[in-house]
Amino acid sequence: MTKRLLIVDDEKNIRMTLRQCFSSEAYDLSEAVNGEEALNALEKENFDLVLLDIRMPGLTGLEVLNKMREKSIKTDVIIMTAYGSVEKAVEAMKLGAIDFIGKPFTPEEIREIVSEVLAREKLVESELEGYQDYLQFSKKSIMNQEYQKAFKYLKQAISLEVEKAEPYNLLGVIAEFNDEIERAQKHYRAALAYDPTYKPARSNLERSSSYTYSKSKNLIDMGDKKIKK
Repeated sequence: MTKRLLIVDDEKNIRMTLRQCFSSEAYDLSEAVNGEEALNALEKENFDLVLLDIRMPGLTGLEVLNKMREKSIKTDVIIMTAYGSVEKAVEAMKLGAIDFIGKPFTPEEIREIVSEVLAREKLVESELEGYQDYLQFSKKSIMNQEYQKAFKYLKQAISLEVEKAEPYNLLGVIAEFNDEIERAQKHYRAALAYDPTYKPARSNLERSSSYTYSKSKNLIDMGDKKIKK
């Protein structure tokens, strides 16, 4: 069955760019120019995935996401941001947003993250095999607010690929969400020990270690297409 995607962005050029990115893919694409229009479409039609800009006039992306969940619309969401990280990401996580991509992005990056998110829904816990399955299922668990399960499968992913930075960063995000700041920082440092160039972990460590740190006023970086905050 053809997958239905809803593109939500107030910038016409971004919507056109995304249509071009998916021109070779067998997706059914719809557009919304603001949050109100997006919610109206989501209430009337079923979509498999929403590509949602975080900063829009009127309803912001986070407000759209919140209203989606209030209305029990559980469609997967990829947050698009030009800022590399997302304000109030803890709230976004609670609302099921785990996938983020920074603008500008390449056609390959956006196609890859969309493919990953759509494939994730097919994962069955009893049939998981390999690092990518464990990593993607952990993200699915975070989206479903099953944080203990996410923790379990991130550990499984690490047992198979101990030197990958992404699962350590996600462990840090979960710890920070639970107000375990020191534990979160240990995970961020572990991610950087294996990959000093991994920007999401660097951003999270610097922010969480700052003298003026306040979870309600800071940004958790879950990455761009590679992780996503």
